[in-house]
Amino acid sequence: MSFIRRLGYYLGGFSIGLVFLFFFLSGKKTQCNYGPQARVMHDISGKKWKFTESDTISINKTLFLKKAKIDFSKSQIGEKDCNTYYLENHLGTYDAKNCDSIVYFKKIR
Repeated sequence: MSFIRRLGYYLGGFSIGLVFLFFFLSGKKTQCNYGPQARVMHDISGKKWKFTESDTISINKTLFLKKAKIDFSKSQIGEKDCNTYYLENHLGTYDAKNCDSIVYFKKIR
């Protein structure tokens, strides 16, 4: 079989695969969270939030997490009930205690 014919079969199958992917994934909120930072942020964003300070009630979740960085060396991971993450963003530094259905934020600085 010549190279041109093999290339044609490859491109034909590739284009059919792209059409199937586009058809099945269209309209869904699909995202790939490969890194540990992205997985933790995705987990935190889907839970209810509680802050210890009363002045931080009107926080925009997406902006709060978009500008946040997690320092895993200062975090306490592997606890039985809740993991505590050291979170830094434009509003300050927080300890985010990530439990089953709720995240507790305690402002450090």
